[in-house]
Amino acid sequence: MKKIMTIFAVLTLVLLQIPATISAQSVVEVDTTDVDEAIVDTFIEDTISDYSQYVTQYEQKECDWVDICLNPKYAIVTKNGKKGIYDLILQRNITEIEFRGLEYSSTNDNEDGSSTTMFFARKGIKFGILGVASSNNSVFGLWTDDSNEVYSLEECTTIDEAMMGRAMGILRKFICQHQMNNAQIVIMDAKKGHLKTWVAMDADMDKEESGKLLAHSCSASLTIPFRNGKPLKNRQQDATSPFIMAAGYNSLVHDGKIIIPTLKADSVEVDETFSSDQISNIRKELKINRGKSPKWSWLADGTEFWGYAALDDIYAEDDYEKSTPIGKQIQFAGVFPIKKPRYTICVVAEKNSLDTTLAVFEDIVNPLVEWLLKK
Repeated sequence: MKKIMTIFAVLTLVLLQIPATISAQSVVEVDTTDVDEAIVDTFIEDTISDYSQYVTQYEQKECDWVDICLNPKYAIVTKNGKKGIYDLILQRNITEIEFRGLEYSSTNDNEDGSSTTMFFARKGIKFGILGVASSNNSVFGLWTDDSNEVYSLEECTTIDEAMMGRAMGILRKFICQHQMNNAQIVIMDAKKGHLKTWVAMDADMDKEESGKLLAHSCSASLTIPFRNGKPLKNRQQDATSPFIMAAGYNSLVHDGKIIIPTLKADSVEVDETFSSDQISNIRKELKINRGKSPKWSWLADGTEFWGYAALDDIYAEDDYEKSTPIGKQIQFAGVFPIKKPRYTICVVAEKNSLDTTLAVFEDIVNPLVEWLLKK
């Protein structure tokens, strides 16, 4: 609550300082990882009197839903699953309809007689608080990583730094060799269920999510062996993190108990999900035999896995019909060695083209497994 109130105070101060000549469509953003220490920078380079040309305008009837706020001047409009702020009096869009989440918070009166209306917003992997000045509809936002979308390992005490370094080296080589857009590696201690390594890397280091541990970056395809015949409705919509996926596969070692690290010190949470009979059947299904299946021809000899691999299409965010794939996501999760399980790994990689196969995992899974077995 203290952090939220700090943001409100900063927003109100900045909004009062924005020139009245700046109109409804100017959006000012501060990107910060700690809003309590935010340095306010308006990024305004001019005072053009009308910014409306920069915001896409829709009539209310073109939107799927119009939700009037407690401050009746404003509404939250929804179109194609995205949300934006709308001025009901001026009949104008105040922001683009681009937020995956948007909630009215409050309207605060200022000393000069004006008011500031506050909204909670979620866009991509960011959580923010938007303030709208009633006098001219100027919009100001403070942003930080959304804790529901981005994990942090700062408080996790089970991380193996040497393992992290080796995994980063393997990722870097793999991304360059196969022109991948991004890739991740998760390594867990199969016996204790502790997280030992989770690293992510992007070819484009200027991307907003570059190197961040994202909560929804692994499609649900790796869950297929655990679904007991239930269909998988939407691989992307049901996406999770490779960290959670690895914990699911680790249940093969613990007779159906899923051990999930809390990422706080070395604590874990245990959820008993599968019966011993179910786990026994899944183990049989997932036992990898390299010599009998071309699917596993890329996997090096000598190590037995319980594992599964998947190859999924990637679609543009605005391709609601999932009609034209723009790339591929490849995934692998496995527990090894079977006789005395030591590690559970999950590897995920994406490429913005359709010319990739599971065979490329030869250059990431094999060196990773060979190094781990020597530790």
